[in-house]
Amino acid sequence: MTNLDIEIDDKGILIPESEQTAVSLLDGHARIRVPGNTTRDSFTVVEHTGQRGYNTPLHYHHIEDEVFMVLDGALRMVCDGQEQLAEAGTTMVIPRMVPHGFVAISNEVRFLTIHSTPDLGNKPQFDLFLAAEMPPAQATRMPTEEIGPDLDHIISLGTTYGYSYAGPAPTP
Repeated sequence: MTNLDIEIDDKGILIPESEQTAVSLLDGHARIRVPGNTTRDSFTVVEHTGQRGYNTPLHYHHIEDEVFMVLDGALRMVCDGQEQLAEAGTTMVIPRMVPHGFVAISNEVRFLTIHSTPDLGNKPQFDLFLAAEMPPAQATRMPTEEIGPDLDHIISLGTTYGYSYAGPAPTP
C-alpha cells in the first residue's frame, strides 16, 4: 500500500511513516507526509530534505497555493522576482500563479511544503506528481546518492500536474 491508497473517514487517520511515500527529487528527498486523498483533496504536506545546492527552478502552480515552513537550515527563496532568506522557523506563503523557486544555502535543510487547493473541484497535484513521476527513495534520510529524473523531463510534466516552468533555479 502506498500513501495514495489511504483514505480518510469521518474520524481522522494516523499515517505511519512506513506508509508514507518517499522519492528522490532534484538531488533532494521528498516524503509525502499527508496525501491529498486523506484531506478530502483540500491539501497535501510534503517534507523535503537536501544538502547545500538542493533547488527547484522558478515555476508556478496553476491551482495550488504553496506554503514553505523551514524546520532546519536555510533557503534562499525567490518569489515573484524578489529574493528572501528563509531560515529555520520562518514560513513563506506563495499564492498560485506566482513564480517562485528556492535553493538550500545551508549545509543541510529540512522544510515542509503545504499545497492547498481552495477552489472546489480541484485537488492537490504535487503529491500525485511525486508519487507517479519520481523514483522511490532507497534511503529514508539525506544524504543520498540517488538521482531522479532530469529537469527537462520534470518541466515537460507541467501540463499534466498543473505547473509551469518560469526560469532557472536560484544558486547558492
